[in-house]
Amino acid sequence: MNNQLNLSRILLANGVFCSTSGLIFTLAANPLAGFLNTLPLVMTILGIGLLLYGMFIMYMSMRSAITRDFTLFTVLADSAWVVFSVLLLILPMFNFAADAKWAIGVVAVVVDVFATLQFMEWRKM
Repeated sequence: MNNQLNLSRILLANGVFCSTSGLIFTLAANPLAGFLNTLPLVMTILGIGLLLYGMFIMYMSMRSAITRDFTLFTVLADSAWVVFSVLLLILPMFNFAADAKWAIGVVAVVVDVFATLQFMEWRKM
């Protein structure tokens, strides 16, 4: 039971972080697109996707029983975000300014912390 409570809190925090990020990405698509040297449409699509994903995670975190499969799904989805972020930082085809690289890196670290905490709770299930 304690595992479910811990997992629920981790997932809820993850969902709030994703939803908040998605809302910011959507509402500030133009300035963020300039900051990241991309199109506002890319930021809007990413923002809406994050908002929906975060809301889904929050919904699932409030269920009475969180399944092993859903927990693994969140671990894999968050891990994919981290891998993609690392690729953005290291591949030469992406030319980000230093500030943008820091922003991408900090978000990747936060997402990695969520993935790690979720994985640790998944192993206990």
